[in-house]
Amino acid sequence: MKNNIIIATVFLLLVSSCNDFLDIKPETSVTTDQFFDTKDEFDQALIGAYQPLQSIYNMDWVLSELVSDNTYFVFNIANRGPKPMEDFATFTLETNNVHLLNQWTWYYQIISRANQILAKIDDAGFLPADKDKIKGQAMFLRGFAYFELVKKFGGVPLFLEVPDSYSGAFLARSSPDEVYIRIISDLNSAKDLLPTKKNQILGKANLGATYTLLGNVYLTQKKWKEAENILREVLKMEYSLLPNYADLFKPSNKGNVESIFEISYLDGTAFNVGSTFLYSFLPTLSNPSIITGVSPAAQNFGNFNIPAPELLEAYENKEKDIRFSASIGFHTGPSPVPGVFYNNFPYIKKYLQPHARYGETNSNFPIFRFADVLLMLAESLNEQGRGGEAVEYLNLVRSRAGLDNILYISQPDLKEAILKERRIELAFENKRWQDLIRSGKVVSTMNEFGQKVISNPSNYYYPQNTEPLSGSFKVSEFNLIYPIPVREIIVNPDLIQNPGY
Repeated sequence: MKNNIIIATVFLLLVSSCNDFLDIKPETSVTTDQFFDTKDEFDQALIGAYQPLQSIYNMDWVLSELVSDNTYFVFNIANRGPKPMEDFATFTLETNNVHLLNQWTWYYQIISRANQILAKIDDAGFLPADKDKIKGQAMFLRGFAYFELVKKFGGVPLFLEVPDSYSGAFLARSSPDEVYIRIISDLNSAKDLLPTKKNQILGKANLGATYTLLGNVYLTQKKWKEAENILREVLKMEYSLLPNYADLFKPSNKGNVESIFEISYLDGTAFNVGSTFLYSFLPTLSNPSIITGVSPAAQNFGNFNIPAPELLEAYENKEKDIRFSASIGFHTGPSPVPGVFYNNFPYIKKYLQPHARYGETNSNFPIFRFADVLLMLAESLNEQGRGGEAVEYLNLVRSRAGLDNILYISQPDLKEAILKERRIELAFENKRWQDLIRSGKVVSTMNEFGQKVISNPSNYYYPQNTEPLSGSFKVSEFNLIYPIPVREIIVNPDLIQNPGY
C-alpha cells in the first residue's frame, strides 16, 4: 500500500510538471501560432504542401502505369526486393504493400498542410488579393489529393479541418460520392481565386489546371455534359499543341504552351529535388551512362515500366507516328541480371533528357497538357452521341503526330479510337489504368494480358525457366481500387477494408 501511495504521488507530480512544461513557449522552434502571419510564411507553407508531389510522382507509375497493359518488368531471380512493385503488375497485392502506404501518407500530408493554410489565412496580416492566390492553391491541392485518393482507394476519411484532439485525427471513411462533392466544391472555389498560366509560377496551380482537373473529375464520374462544359473553358485559354511532340519533355521547354500542370524537379543541387523515375525505366546496367551519357555512374535499379509488346503493336504506323521514336528507345547488349541479355530491348525514352548527376534528373512530370484536354473533350462529346464534333478534336492530336485524319463511323468505333489515341499520346504519363477503368475494360483487358504473360513468359521479359508466381492475373472487379494500407486500419479501427482484400 505504501508503495502504491508513493507511485501515485510521483505520477501526480509528473503530470503537474508536464502541464507546466506544456505552458512554456518553445524558444528554439516555431509553433503554428507564431508562424502563420506574413505572406512569406504562407508562401513557405505552400511550398511544403506541394513538396509531397515530388515523392508521389517519382513512384506513381507503379500504381497507374505498371498495373496496366502498357508496361511490365524484368523478373530478377537474384533480387526479389522489388516484389512489392511487381505485385501491382501481377495483381498479387498484399495489404501491407509499402508503395500503397507511401502514396496514402503523401496525399494526406498534402491535405493536412493545405488544411493548416486554410485554417490560418483569413486572420493573416497581408493583402486580400495575395491571400486569395494562396487560398486557391491550397484548395486545388486538397481537391487534387482527394481525387487521387478516391480513384485509388474508393471512399476515404474526409479531413477538412486541422484536428484539435487525438480522437479528431481518426475518422471513418466517407462514401465516394461525399468525397467527390468535396472535390468539386474545392475546385469550384479555387477557380475563382487562381490566376492564369502567364501570371502564375511554373509548377503551381493556375486557372487552366483547375478547370482541367475539374473536367477530369466529371469525366471520371461519367458526367459527360459537365465535363464538356468545363473542358471547353480550357480551349479559350492560352494553351495550344506544341508543334514537335518530342519537345514537350525537354527540360528547356518546361512550362511550354501545351503544359497545363506539371510536377517540378531540379537536378544537380544539394536539396534532393531531382526526379528519379528515369533510372527505374532504363534497362538495369552496370554502367547506365552508355544510355544516359552521365558519368560517373553505378548500376541502376531499373527494368521497370518496360513497354509491353501490346503497346508496341498499338502504334498504327511506327515510321510515320513521331511519338514512337520520341517515346521508346531500344538497347542491345549484356545485362547484369542473371539469364537476361538485352536484344533490341525497349525502354521509355520520353524522359531521357540531359542531366547533370547520376540517379537524378531535371525532367518534370506532366500531369495535364492540352492534348489530354482535347482527347477528354472528344470522349465527353462522343459519349453524348456527338461523334461528328468529337472526331475533330481527336484529329488535332493525330495530325500533330503525323497521322492521317479518321472519319466518324459509329459511336462504339470512335470510343475505341479515342481510347487507343490516349494510350499512344499519353503513354507513360500514368493515364492508362484509369482510362481502362472508365471504359469498363479493366477485367477483360488485364485477364487477357495476363494469359499471354503466363503462356509466353519470355515474351514479357522473364528469363528462361522463370514465370509469374502462382495466383497471378486473377483480375476481378474488386481490383479496380486498391486495399486500404493495413497499418492505417490497425491505428484506426473505424476504417473498413475494401472488399476482396
